[in-house]
Parts: sequence; C-alpha cells; structure tokens
Amino acid sequence: MTQATAGSTAAPKMQMSPERAKQVVKMTKSIRGSFPELAAISDAQLIYSTWRSFKRIDQTNDSDYTTMADVFFHEFDRHVLNYQFSKTGQTETIRHRFFAILTELL
Repeated sequence: MTQATAGSTAAPKMQMSPERAKQVVKMTKSIRGSFPELAAISDAQLIYSTWRSFKRIDQTNDSDYTTMADVFFHEFDRHVLNYQFSKTGQTETIRHRFFAILTELL
C-alpha cells in the first residue's frame, strides 16, 4: 500500500540528467535575481517550476528561445503566481525577461 492518500497532491519526482540539473540550478538563480516579484516564493518552488518548464520544453519539438520563454512565462504565471503577471498586463515584459535569461544561459 502506498502512503499517498486519495486527493493528495504530491509532486512528481524530479528526474533529470546532470547537465539538465546544472541548467535548472543556473536558471533558478537567474530567475531569482531577475524577478523581484518572486521574492516570497520558496527556493524549492522555484526549482520545481524551473524543472517543470524544462520538462515541458523537452516534450516539444520546438525549442527556440521565444517558445521556451513562453513556456516559462506560463508555468510561473499560472502555477506560481496565480496569474499575477497576466492580471497586471505584464505578459510581454515578463516573456522578454525570460527570453533574455534563456539567451544568456543557453
């Protein structure tokens, strides 16, 4: 019998290559430094959301920087900030900030 109960929301285990792990850590540090709006978000949540964004990117055939920035924007806007970026009309500005981080990092 598993320890998970009905209705539990346990996060999936983060599995990745050592190279991807380095990218996740670097990206998370860059996000932390570039987004003061995320100051209240825990490091664990940022790491998980960064990993999840990369996982979604890995599952697509299109991995140009614009698409990647869009994936990161949607992950953080929806799942971390409950649409705060969208509600304040910052969609394009935030996408550009993710784009800049990605082009510098990768």
